[in-house]
Amino acid sequence: MLKLSRYQVNKKLWSFNFGCLLACSFLWLTGVADLVPVPEALHPYTDFILDYYPGVITALSALSLTLLVIWLMNYAFDICISEHTFWLLIPSVTLVVLTALSAFNSLFHVMSAAMPSILVLCAVAVFSRLSQQKLIFNKKCAD
Repeated sequence: MLKLSRYQVNKKLWSFNFGCLLACSFLWLTGVADLVPVPEALHPYTDFILDYYPGVITALSALSLTLLVIWLMNYAFDICISEHTFWLLIPSVTLVVLTALSAFNSLFHVMSAAMPSILVLCAVAVFSRLSQQKLIFNKKCAD
């Protein structure tokens, strides 16, 4: 397994870098989702195809990319998400705010990628923080 933890990495900087990677991928995923072919089983449902299919594809691909980034951060760079959640989320939140201010017509597409990713990152950060606190509490109780 590839481990870069033996090298000294600035965890805040790498959390910000991974956050920028996720934020840029939202824009890329919204463009790719429009090009994904529609399965033949969904052809009778034209309203769903026109309104929701690109958003669903964007959300699912954003979730899979987010899980890949979480795995890469944990195992390759030895960065826990709960350590620097702010630096990981600030590029995504900034992208959503800038999209709301400047390109309101594409806000739905960006939000369909950003919201599932932000929710997964926050949930993983909270659960890892809670599990760390339980371990610390159990250690104190054992002493």
